[in-house]
Amino acid sequence: YQLFEQASRLRREVAFSNPLLDFDRLLFIKRHRSSFNHMCDQYYGVNAVEGGGVFVLEDPFGPAPRPTDLLDGIRVETGRLAGKTLDTGSFLSPELSFDGRSLMFAWVEGVGDRKHIGHLEHSRGHWERGRCYHLFSAQINGTGDGKAHSLRQLTDGSFNDFDPCFLPNGRVAFITERRGGYLRCGRACPSYTVYDMKPDGSDIRMLSPHENNEWHPSVLHDGMLVYTRWDYVDRHGCTAHHPWTMTPDGRDSRAMHGNFSTKSERADMEMDLRAIPGSRKIVGTAAPHHGQAYGSLIIVDPKIPDDDAMAPVKRLTPDVG
Repeated sequence: YQLFEQASRLRREVAFSNPLLDFDRLLFIKRHRSSFNHMCDQYYGVNAVEGGGVFVLEDPFGPAPRPTDLLDGIRVETGRLAGKTLDTGSFLSPELSFDGRSLMFAWVEGVGDRKHIGHLEHSRGHWERGRCYHLFSAQINGTGDGKAHSLRQLTDGSFNDFDPCFLPNGRVAFITERRGGYLRCGRACPSYTVYDMKPDGSDIRMLSPHENNEWHPSVLHDGMLVYTRWDYVDRHGCTAHHPWTMTPDGRDSRAMHGNFSTKSERADMEMDLRAIPGSRKIVGTAAPHHGQAYGSLIIVDPKIPDDDAMAPVKRLTPDVG
């Protein structure tokens, strides 16, 4: 064990000496796994487990990294929750602006009845607002104490809003239940798709009218949005959550690679997609459908001809399921 420990320490030192790691702060969240083990249900606020926060890790590649709770003691300045500190509830999907000065994330209070409100009146929402994720923004520059400031509530209501994504056009894409409707499997799971809004939470618009769930929009180097879409028409019900692209105003949605793979040939989901700097490739996570958003790290190369299997996909951590 002592030899293994020494080898692991040396491996860490070598990896963290990479000159590409030329930054000294990492943004991350702490959260408990959802109480419901399913790819859709983990993002409903009724299944959130209380606890966690939004943090920055100072000197992450050094010998003694230091975590800082960005929101410790900071009060919301606008919206229904003005005056409140976010020291309860649960956090989700932090996102940095392109200049690294603005932060957005989703937070759910975790109060009120957990019962799903079933109906087909799409403007009503499906949950008590205290059981929904809402979007918040904060500034993280210029305070001198490592804390965030100007904490603002951007969205509210009886819809889950999460996965914010800063766009080059100055707007913010995000995932929301506001479209209405349910998935095809028969359970009362409200669908959520890609929308956008102004950075202050106003002028909310639908970008994707897709009938099933979508996740995790981000911006590619050519300005297109990449996101994960569940599209299981005439294909396997689970192995059908793969990368799609569209313009930032919602046009020309299309699958990035083959969508007809059998379950044994490809991961159920390719998600958390991000463009790799200086490359045409995309990094992401391969995850199960009947599970949560954790799994094997992958690289997708859109230029490799697809074979409805693993040709364009490489696993970085094959030791993880």
